[in-house]
Amino acid sequence: MKNMKNRFKKYLFCFLFLTATALYAASGFVVRHIEIQGLHGISSSTVLSYMPINIGDRLDTAKSNEIIEALYETGFFENILLSKRVNTLVVKVKQRPIISQLKITGNKVITSDNLYKGLKTLGFVEGRVYDQSVLENIRKSLEHEYFVQGRYDAKVTINVKKINNYQVVVAINIDEGKVAKIQKIEIIGNQAFSENALLKQFKLSPSNLFSFFTHNDQYSKERLAADLESLRSFYMDRGYIRFKILSHQVTIDSARQHVYIVVRIQEGGQYKVKTWKVSGQLILPKDQIEKLITIKSGDIFSRQDVMTTVKSIQDALGDKGYGNANVTALPTIDDQTKQVSLNFQINPGRRIYIRKIIFSGNYRTNDETFRRNLEIQEGSMLSTTKVQKSKRFLMLLRYVSNVDVSTEPVPGKPDQVDLHYNITERGAATIGGGIGYSVLDKFIVHGELNHPNVFGTGNSLSVGVMKSRSLLSGNIDYYNPFYTKSGIGRDISLYANKFNSEKANITDYAMNSYGASLGYNFRIAENDYLNASAGYENDVLKIGDMPSKELKRFVDQYQRHFYQMILTAGWTHQGLDRAIFPTQGFLQDLGLTVSVPLSSKHSLEYYKLNYDGMYYHPLYKQFIGQLGFHAGYGEGYDRFTRLPIIKNFYAGGIGSVRGYDGNTLGPKDSNRDALGGNAVMDGSVGLIFPNPLGQNVRTTWFFDFGNVYNKPSLAVKTSTGLEVDWLSPVGMLNFVLAKAINANNKKDDTRIFDFAIGASL
Repeated sequence: MKNMKNRFKKYLFCFLFLTATALYAASGFVVRHIEIQGLHGISSSTVLSYMPINIGDRLDTAKSNEIIEALYETGFFENILLSKRVNTLVVKVKQRPIISQLKITGNKVITSDNLYKGLKTLGFVEGRVYDQSVLENIRKSLEHEYFVQGRYDAKVTINVKKINNYQVVVAINIDEGKVAKIQKIEIIGNQAFSENALLKQFKLSPSNLFSFFTHNDQYSKERLAADLESLRSFYMDRGYIRFKILSHQVTIDSARQHVYIVVRIQEGGQYKVKTWKVSGQLILPKDQIEKLITIKSGDIFSRQDVMTTVKSIQDALGDKGYGNANVTALPTIDDQTKQVSLNFQINPGRRIYIRKIIFSGNYRTNDETFRRNLEIQEGSMLSTTKVQKSKRFLMLLRYVSNVDVSTEPVPGKPDQVDLHYNITERGAATIGGGIGYSVLDKFIVHGELNHPNVFGTGNSLSVGVMKSRSLLSGNIDYYNPFYTKSGIGRDISLYANKFNSEKANITDYAMNSYGASLGYNFRIAENDYLNASAGYENDVLKIGDMPSKELKRFVDQYQRHFYQMILTAGWTHQGLDRAIFPTQGFLQDLGLTVSVPLSSKHSLEYYKLNYDGMYYHPLYKQFIGQLGFHAGYGEGYDRFTRLPIIKNFYAGGIGSVRGYDGNTLGPKDSNRDALGGNAVMDGSVGLIFPNPLGQNVRTTWFFDFGNVYNKPSLAVKTSTGLEVDWLSPVGMLNFVLAKAINANNKKDDTRIFDFAIGASL
């Protein structure tokens, strides 16, 4: 209706103009000047830029119509009148008002920034011409946004207040209403599987105890579509290739507070694989391709298995340079025998080569630093596996937060592409600190200067200090991951420590240490690294007024000042899927430390072997199994008949056998303090629970076992309990509730509750 009124006005003014100029319209006139009247806030030059006429053009009836049509199309004006004064074209306009202020109130779920962005796409922002005809579209658009989020009773009210003839204030008031909750989901037509089994494929669910955290009871069209696709995949992966979703109905009650969902399905019977074959241009040996197909005759048909096979063949071709290979699985379905024959049709396309490797987004780090982390080079064949490996290696750099990779065809070169890595860098130098607390160390204060990308080279420099109840330490470390072109990294480290063992629950002594080391490491496989270092260590031992017999005997025999060279060698396998809260993979560390005497009387002579392993494996749904194991063994040599007492192993507490006080397991000295031992063994079996509180919280049931030994023994301490780890905005928080299973009430120090808190400043 409003559009019809606007058109009527336009044609009415055209009629008036034609009537007023009837005396000269037939012949027209040459325009020598153009005068615009009635403008407020819009310049004459802006209006002239829209008018299809220039000085020196002849104005006639047709041109007049074009001018009026063009000016109305701008949306700036509601009235336009053309007239002549001598050789001057006079354009008199009445502007629509300008939006001087746009206010949005009442919104919480959708932020004001997002709402303003949405209005901007409709051209409805402050400083733009006010067009009343778009108000209804704006109201409907905003209510639709809330409708999509399940807020069916949301209401949007728009009030317009005129300040003067040229300005208006638009106030949008939003009543977001309440979220409609899913009351029931029903599946009709299922025979092979129970409704409960099918509903487990849905993320949407009726309201329950955890809905407050998961919000899975809030309906949205997109979430239902995703759940229906999950249902389809469930059937297609179990042989029901003819499965259909006949309909899905969503009903809202009269109060718009409850949602009822009914899904009607047709299962269609279960099908098995009859046979399969490969066809097309194979490129690779046929037997090599056939090894990639794990589907067997007689297997229940699975769409996921077919997709996995297709991807395996595409990846194999991609590794040979056929990055655009097309593999299609064509099924032939026999409905009578309920069998499916598969034809994997291969079209490899052209072999693709890399012309250039381009980096973008990096404003701190030079290209060469990134290039040396790649598995692929310019001029080589495009390998999809190497491209993705290179992306992973870039993501492992501490100064990179994200990497997007794409290929761009080279114009005129169908067999070449440019490989493009778009890098998002993290901030370089950081100055931070922390305050933490643990039952063992009490308050922990630390500070750190860390630059992981010095001068954009990828080299790192860190300086740190830490103070706890038992330890005061400082260190400086400089690491060059590509000290040589072959990829050998070099690490230079300096450190100084002041340790008080009495406050760490172990035999009473204090020791000041300082030293330096030079180390090298290199990658020997995708996830495997070797490292070796040589260093100097200087230790000064102090004992209290009432030392244990063991400690006094050690000092009497070996004195208190020691300096020696420390040699280390190790192997690391990093196979976890992520650094924090991993869900699958294997992490292993194996290390050897050997001291080399620099003095016949003032050197410690010993060696230590350490092994650490951690394994995660998804079990069912979001349940994850966890296995951990640590073992260490050490001995003295030459004048030391056993491992020096100040290098002993300890166990107990968080990170070891929970339920026992930190460092208290194993042999005791004559003062009944923990003495430690030359061997340690501890491990853990855990079950990680699905957590409705989000990805930053992890709850684990554990069974711990272990002990410290000075001689061969089968004695093992055990415990069980729950640990809750929370990656909070102020750092990682660990809370442990544990029960020591076989503690000796007279000898063992147990702890039911333990915790550690770290905070980043």
